[in-house]
Amino acid sequence: MLEDIFVCIMFASIGIIAVIINVICIVKLFKMMEMQNIFGYICLTHCIANFSVSIIYVLWVPLIILILPKNDFIYYFNTKIGQLGMFWWYLSIYCHVLVCINRFIAIYLPLKYNTFFNDLRTKIFICALWIIAFIHIIPYFFPTCDYYFDAELYLFSFSDSNCSHILGNIIDFRLTTIYVIITIFIDFLICIKLVYRFKKILNSTEIKTINKKTTLFRFNFNKSICKYGNPRKVIHKSQGRDTVTTGGTKYKPTMKTKFFIQAFCQNFIFLIEILSFYVFSTYFTTKLSVMAFTSCAWELCHMLDGLCLMIFNKEIRKTVIRCKFCYK
Repeated sequence: MLEDIFVCIMFASIGIIAVIINVICIVKLFKMMEMQNIFGYICLTHCIANFSVSIIYVLWVPLIILILPKNDFIYYFNTKIGQLGMFWWYLSIYCHVLVCINRFIAIYLPLKYNTFFNDLRTKIFICALWIIAFIHIIPYFFPTCDYYFDAELYLFSFSDSNCSHILGNIIDFRLTTIYVIITIFIDFLICIKLVYRFKKILNSTEIKTINKKTTLFRFNFNKSICKYGNPRKVIHKSQGRDTVTTGGTKYKPTMKTKFFIQAFCQNFIFLIEILSFYVFSTYFTTKLSVMAFTSCAWELCHMLDGLCLMIFNKEIRKTVIRCKFCYK
């Protein structure tokens, strides 16, 4: 009994933190003008999915562990909660895929970005996220395809059937792993492009610095000669200014770069979660250890995902730092 209470407190604690983080992100995403685009809408959808999974761990999991009896009706309702959890999970996965495609086009094809993600296509892409996620959970309506929270093992698990084996080991594990690996590969291509752009900016800055020193040297040299009566033409400040200016010496990361880093961190978190659930957990036998690498990993994944969005967006960070959430 004490172990059950400890587990419920841990689930509820992580879940409440995740709920708070994602609620803040959802509210701010509605208000931020710079996020009223396809990237912002994907982030909003993702935060809704994170919030929903966290609510399941806060409200349903403690009930099924401590209070609710074991009968057919509760088991059936438990499978529907598991089905709903899978819907939010797949919605999160496809949000990652679409964000990755969005960042790739923004970095490699910036001139075609607005054409590719116009208002109509933005609505189509967002609707497609929800539709595809729903298609994924249709098999869970069949009697033998159950996904439920096991109160004895403290984790969501598939029932012992061929259908559940296909849904768990093939569709959920292999398909989502492929998706995440593809997004990591695309992120790698984006990283190459950003590094190339960064080096190009550094080289451009060095050239401008050399031109600046050369211009200033010529200006001082002509000025000193003119002092002794040499009729050579003097370069005026206005002429020197045209050559000297255009950019500082420090590279400032653009919004595209920050959004890419945010998306990469979120993809990496999801990859670790999938490996933790299906690979790392198999090396442990105790109930609490398996729970830590499955249920806790899933819950932490959705908490850290919202935290990444908060860290990489200044307006959302200010809400937490200044404690003005209730007044904005």
